[in-house]
Formats: sequence, C-alpha cells, structure tokens
Amino acid sequence: MTETHLPAITDGDVWLTRKEAAAYAKTTTGTLATLGYAHKGPRFFKPSPRKVLYKKSDLDAWLMGTAVNA
Repeated sequence: MTETHLPAITDGDVWLTRKEAAAYAKTTTGTLATLGYAHKGPRFFKPSPRKVLYKKSDLDAWLMGTAVNA
C-alpha cells in the first residue's frame, strides 16, 4: 500500500530501502516490487519515482501475516 501522506521519518522506526527490505525478508527486490504493484506486499512509502522505503515494523507485520492491506 502506498502511503498518501508524508510519514514521520523520526517516528523511532527503522526505514529500509527496497534492497535492504528484500535482504531482511529473504526475498528479491523484484518480488517486493511485484507484490507492491499488486497491493499484496508490505506497506511502503515512495518519496520519489525511483526510491521506495519500507518501515521495519511493516515488514515484520507482513512477514508474520498480520499486515492489513487497506
């Protein structure tokens, strides 16, 4: 799910690039991109056309199967 507002970068959570998120989730960047396009992956924030960021807590929720795709 793409965030529609600017999230607080200083909210205490760790932000990861798509490459870092893929390594953390033991998957590929392509898989994360495909899942994001299909609205089935973890929530992400896209501050620019070429940059995608994931909150570690959102990745954890997605990996545990408790993420809400709204």
